[in-house]
Amino acid sequence: MQTPVLVSVEWLKENLSNPNVRVVDARVSDPRLPMGYRMSHVPGAVPFDLNRDLYEMAPGGPRMRAADAIANILGARGIANDTTIVLYDEGTGPLAGTVFWLLKYLGHADVRVLNGGWHAWTNAQAPTTKEIPQTAPTVYRARVDETQHSTAEWIQENSARPDVVLLDTRMDSEYYMGHIPGAVNLSFDEAIDFASQRLKDRETLCAQFENVGATPDKEIVVYCGSGSRSAHTFMVLKALGYPRVRNYKGSMMDWAHQRGLPLE
Repeated sequence: MQTPVLVSVEWLKENLSNPNVRVVDARVSDPRLPMGYRMSHVPGAVPFDLNRDLYEMAPGGPRMRAADAIANILGARGIANDTTIVLYDEGTGPLAGTVFWLLKYLGHADVRVLNGGWHAWTNAQAPTTKEIPQTAPTVYRARVDETQHSTAEWIQENSARPDVVLLDTRMDSEYYMGHIPGAVNLSFDEAIDFASQRLKDRETLCAQFENVGATPDKEIVVYCGSGSRSAHTFMVLKALGYPRVRNYKGSMMDWAHQRGLPLE
């Protein structure tokens, strides 16, 4: 039986004291500014800031850290390979989606997302704190799963297969300005109910994907501008139980801007 990806505020409140559950705050934060994790967070949560923890500076701009370097960061925050991780950002957005995809790429088995994120948590008047938890460091070993990831080479070799769907998750205006040949379009934010910041109901989500031909029997490759919005769609598809989903982390930055590959 598949472990559910989405958890409710009620579920998380009941499991805050579970020693095998680690809550990860994926909101934007800056230690110099009164915002995000530093100001208030879910009790026991540890931060994971994409700008500082996922990327490192390199010639030509930021690049993703090596898997072992990310594993060391996770281990330092008390996360082990068998930990149940619950992610949240401001809503149910691309920050949580990106960390979700990253953890699945690193081979983590049990990754969940708080449906509605910080918005839902605070609206429910659930407990918050400024206290930084004292977590005992542990060893985390990355077990990279390349089936969660796509590259330009993989797309070029596999996109003609009848069971592969390329799904562009950018806004339709971006899609019509140029997209990877053969891709269909469904903007990532079509999955979000903006009033509650939760994902839309399962029936609505399934219909949206099926309307563009992204059905569960296909291998779905999602991409966007840089791999963040597509990571959100990756998360949504996994929540719906799609068995074969790949996120093209480089996305259009890699395909068009760095490689100059054709668009249509």
